[in-house]
Order: sequence, then structure tokens, then C-alpha cells
Amino acid sequence: MDLPRDVFLQWVSWVMSPRYLFDDKNLKALENFGKYQGALRALVMSDDPWATRPAVELLCGGFTAIKPEIITVTPKDTGAAKIGHLGFFRPEHRDTLWRGAAEWIERG
Repeated sequence: MDLPRDVFLQWVSWVMSPRYLFDDKNLKALENFGKYQGALRALVMSDDPWATRPAVELLCGGFTAIKPEIITVTPKDTGAAKIGHLGFFRPEHRDTLWRGAAEWIERG
């Protein structure tokens, strides 16, 4: 994927840090994580090699004013052979992952 140079360098610095973006002293937007008061549901795809459960828990841990809901989804849950890192956005998940997300948003 093509990324602007500075975006790529920022991402690399996050990936190389134990607490990902939370170690970035220059990222002013970090203060907003603790202020968020709404609902938050995070999906962990069990076959995602990058957004693993510990990685998602780390990101959700920044939302200190709420308790995020973290759900693990397996390919079997959707009737698919695989989901992977960006699989949620593939059209074949329209009636499973997309529908579930849309229903959750509508209830919110």
C-alpha cells in the first residue's frame, strides 16, 4: 500500500514502540481517548496476524472512561474460510460481519 513518507515513518515508530501509538509524545490526539464516553465495540478476527487480541486490548485500553466490548470472531462464525486483517471490508461479509456491525450501530 502506498503511504505518504511521513505517515509511514510515524506508523513505523508506533510499531516499534511497546505501547504502540500511546508512546508517541507528539501525538496530541491521545488526550481524546480518555475523554470518550460513548459505546465501543472492537472486533478481533482470530486469523488476523497483526490486530491480535493483545494488540486490540492495548488500543482499547486507551479508552479509560469506558469499558470497551471486545469480541473475537472466527472465520467459522461467518461461514468463511478466512477473514484476516482487512477481510471485514470484503463484500462476502456483507450478510455476516457488516450486518452485525450495522445492527449494533442502529441499537446505539
